[in-house]
Amino acid sequence: MAEGLLMHTAGDRYEVASAGVAPTSIRPEAIEVMREIGIDISQQRSKPVDDFIGREFDYVITVCDNAKEQCPVFPGSAKSIHWSFDDPAIAEGDEPARLTVFRHVRDEILDRLRLFVANDQTQSPLACDMTAIPADQRQQHIAKSRDLFSQIQESRELPDGYEFRFASLPSLLTSLAEFISLEKLCCPFLRFAIEVEAEGGPVWLRLTGREGVKAFIREEIMVYWAAQSGEKSLRGCTLIRGLL
Repeated sequence: MAEGLLMHTAGDRYEVASAGVAPTSIRPEAIEVMREIGIDISQQRSKPVDDFIGREFDYVITVCDNAKEQCPVFPGSAKSIHWSFDDPAIAEGDEPARLTVFRHVRDEILDRLRLFVANDQTQSPLACDMTAIPADQRQQHIAKSRDLFSQIQESRELPDGYEFRFASLPSLLTSLAEFISLEKLCCPFLRFAIEVEAEGGPVWLRLTGREGVKAFIREEIMVYWAAQSGEKSLRGCTLIRGLL
């Protein structure tokens, strides 16, 4: 049921697989209660967890205490999550009573999955997704971004990111606004701030975010150091991947 529910809820975002530590055939009660909410799992099969040993996953979620104890360790950086649900397969009584148990567990899993998906959306991967920008605007955005960042006069490191100084040119604020409007689509984990100093002073673009964002900016924006008066100062910036 968990596989069918997650595929139905967010199948466009996740590649979903499920397995059991002691797999059997899919219970007819599971098929029936899923059919009640418009999800067909009749073609799914119960698979042994050993079939997936050696594969890498982003998340490994166990949904009963027995599975938690017996689930193998998967390689890579998979995040292990445990949700303790009653096992509906051991429900006793007549068919209506068993269906009631299956419905209850189905609804509990669905509620937990919806919360998981919502939280996971707020923690988007630290990677630039250019497909989030309309196709007819991507190349123009790349070109304008390169031009904009070629105008950087100074770069400063912040605790959670970097800030960049620009000369106060007539079209700069418009260019920055256009850049941010599209960049926030492909890099939703970035925070953007513009500061305009008084009396015709420079303009600062600040890029910050959660843990990991600073390293992302450092890796995706290659800042070249140039010697000036015997001291090193940040005088240029080349966009190489993510912020394009």
